[in-house]
Amino acid sequence: MERTLNPIQARTPSERSDVPYIKQTLGNGVTVYCDPVSTTRSVAIGAWVRAGSRYETAEEAGMTHFLEHMCFKGTLSRSAHQIANEMDLLGGEMNAFTSQEMTCFYAHVLSENGSRAAALLGDLLTRSIFDQEEMVREKGVVIEEIAESQDDPEDAVTQQLYEAHFGRHPLALPILGTESSVSSFTREMVQGYFRKNYHQGALFLTVSGRFEWPELRETLESAFANLSPDKIQTPETEVPVPVYREHEIPRDLEQVHVAIGMPGLPVADRDQTALRLLNLHLGGGMSSRLFQEVREKRGLAYSIYSTSQSFRDGGLVRVAASTRPSKKKELITILVEELDRLKKVPLTSEELTRAKNQLKSSLLIGLESILTRMNKMGRDILYWGEELPPETLERWIDETTTEDLLHIARKQDWVSHRSLSILGPERE
Repeated sequence: MERTLNPIQARTPSERSDVPYIKQTLGNGVTVYCDPVSTTRSVAIGAWVRAGSRYETAEEAGMTHFLEHMCFKGTLSRSAHQIANEMDLLGGEMNAFTSQEMTCFYAHVLSENGSRAAALLGDLLTRSIFDQEEMVREKGVVIEEIAESQDDPEDAVTQQLYEAHFGRHPLALPILGTESSVSSFTREMVQGYFRKNYHQGALFLTVSGRFEWPELRETLESAFANLSPDKIQTPETEVPVPVYREHEIPRDLEQVHVAIGMPGLPVADRDQTALRLLNLHLGGGMSSRLFQEVREKRGLAYSIYSTSQSFRDGGLVRVAASTRPSKKKELITILVEELDRLKKVPLTSEELTRAKNQLKSSLLIGLESILTRMNKMGRDILYWGEELPPETLERWIDETTTEDLLHIARKQDWVSHRSLSILGPERE
């Protein structure tokens, strides 16, 4: 089910007579959004499923991600080994990813291999058999993936921050699940979850690059012919309300890892552009306030940055750094002071221009990649119901003022509304 914000709260693109994509519909009702680019030699195809970790039950924790793995482990016509061989034979890249609100299976290949890649994607998403022996092996793989993430201090402190910030909300749970939850999965559970989430009402396709639509359409019609016609609506979850807690866990490390979480904004919020610019100014590059103050002036950390993640109905702005145990208190103090300074000291015109150029560059240079174009189109369709033209995003950036950034800094009040996650040795 497509999820959209209340139109009163959501920002909407200006009306226009053209759209940057061509919308097609397959015979079975599946929608395909096409972005033809004749000047490239490649094509990127994405199959987007409106399923993510925030929609799992407690018993299903990690199931979306596990199912992503299992779709590559054998179909009615291909074994796991044959799938791997065909992926390598096609060249390019074929993979998948899972987030809190979506799953995407994609291929980026030379144009002449586009139809074969589309056929393979369709096979994975409609004819997977979820073999019992493959399931047992893949459980071991995912459990090792979980262990690897837990061993990475940056991953661990970030997951700990989500728990401190979102409390009991599903957004606090790890996308990978836990060793206990993954170990408990049965073949019946996997098949049931697949039936519940992989159907015409939850899946659409995006294609960007060089392709012949009649040929590709014929392939897609056949490849996705077995997709379930169901249109089951995924139950909504509660709007995430931050709880602003502090979690500190001792671990025998050389450094203390610190992460501060502040309230972000929904994807379609009217202040989203101002927030992204403010985040870039705070910790998005070598000239950012945090990099200059924490690393260049005080030498407190090698790596210091801030990042923003947005969901359909909320968001999280995260500041992360690591330092020696003896410098932990000083580091946290400086971070909080810089957050406070955002709502007291407005950006200069030069600082705003720098942030705007950074944001525009990340958008426009990124769109020179066919895979990025396909990815952007899919995310836009998920959250907006249509793709936003780069010109619209550029206009929103150009129209943002220093007063807008000061307004959002005061509105979000990151000093009073923040969560804290600390991981490292107890000694100072």
